[in-house]
Amino acid sequence: MTKEDVLTIKAVLLYIIKHSNADRRNVYSIVKTAYYAQQMHFVKWALPIFKDKISALPFGPVPSAVYNILRLSRGEEKERQFLGKDGLDMVSAAIGFDNESFYAKEEPDLECLSQSNIECLDAAIAKVASMEFGNIVKDTHGNEWRRAYGSPSKVMDNLAIAKEGGASDEIVAYLRDVFAWEQKMS
Repeated sequence: MTKEDVLTIKAVLLYIIKHSNADRRNVYSIVKTAYYAQQMHFVKWALPIFKDKISALPFGPVPSAVYNILRLSRGEEKERQFLGKDGLDMVSAAIGFDNESFYAKEEPDLECLSQSNIECLDAAIAKVASMEFGNIVKDTHGNEWRRAYGSPSKVMDNLAIAKEGGASDEIVAYLRDVFAWEQKMS
């Protein structure tokens, strides 16, 4: 992961925490907000907001690095070993945790987020704020989640996530090219 990728994830997390209602600053709401924002950006702009693998966990899709950063922020030090190699462990220092709720220790760097990123983050924050836990679980346990949850890696496919979010065939084809190019560059 590049330094820019790390700064983008940091900006995404701080933005979600700063703009979410106090009752939606728990780990579940934050990871679901990040997931929905990513899916919305796939559908509308044919690009990811941030680089992260989305894993199928029992309560639904979870951006892995985002989840691990939050776990480290709440004191689970074993996560540092997984995050340290990419510099993501430093993101957790900008996030505080108290009484089962996260808080931002600094402002999100809006230079790391485009207007389309912010638009999708705001929409995802509003979506999660309007849903109860059971509705979120039901909404996020689609065919791709079921496929990935039954696989050894548990990693969800970004193209399938986009399709389930309503992406057109043209958007999916473009995303396929974007991901192929990114893979070639890494």
